[in-house]
Amino acid sequence: MDLLPQPNKETVEKIRNMAGVDEQRVKEAVKMLTEWLQLQPHLPHHYDEARMERLFLRCKTSIERAKQTLDMYFTIKTALPEIFSNRDPLQPWFIQASSVRCFIPLPQLTEEYDRVSLLTCIDPDPDKYIVFDIMKMMAMVLEIRCNEDYHMSDILLVDFNNLTIGHVVKYTLPVLKKLEVTAVKAYKARVKGVHFINAPTFVDTTVQLFKSLLSPKLSKRIYIHRKGSNTLSQYVSPKILPYDYGGNAGSIHDLWVPSS
Repeated sequence: MDLLPQPNKETVEKIRNMAGVDEQRVKEAVKMLTEWLQLQPHLPHHYDEARMERLFLRCKTSIERAKQTLDMYFTIKTALPEIFSNRDPLQPWFIQASSVRCFIPLPQLTEEYDRVSLLTCIDPDPDKYIVFDIMKMMAMVLEIRCNEDYHMSDILLVDFNNLTIGHVVKYTLPVLKKLEVTAVKAYKARVKGVHFINAPTFVDTTVQLFKSLLSPKLSKRIYIHRKGSNTLSQYVSPKILPYDYGGNAGSIHDLWVPSS
């Protein structure tokens, strides 16, 4: 089972058009980046072309920004072995992590061609919540998305159902910094919004701590939605959400690939 459906020709053309490029420009950019990579003695000389195209788009069609991101990606992979090493989905750590928390890129894009991803807790026991294993699993999902996904920007929904203070205190400042470095710098996620849903008041301090690590522009894209509120619908159409959230996208169990 694939993590995401393959983008059709219409979607690819629409996103390229929104980014201000056509197929010829994309091919030229991929060629330039591939040739540049082969000249870098400290970097791997081979990089998948489809993945390179997606990187070019995530970098707002800037060749220089794509080069910097490639360099940063491989540097961070070396600097954070707790997130980027031993990434085997058959290992016990992954089986436990994926049964505790799920990180689901929802199959339907928004009308603006953004990808909505859902991060939710399956098992409420904080003792089973090994924070770096969870982050490693999330990075593996991002890795697959770098190869498969075709979209404009990212919208992340973080559901606090089943999360307790025992979970939240695991996200210390150093952990939050590594989370930010992985998502924003290594994978160059184009974050349109991060929405904390069903959020109790005890998470506010952690959210403010996380915002302090972000750029002013990005910190303004953090939103908190309390349990019972319907404010999320102002940003995300309910129809693209899983059945569990009143949408039409299928159940969390079916959407979460490791459980299938």
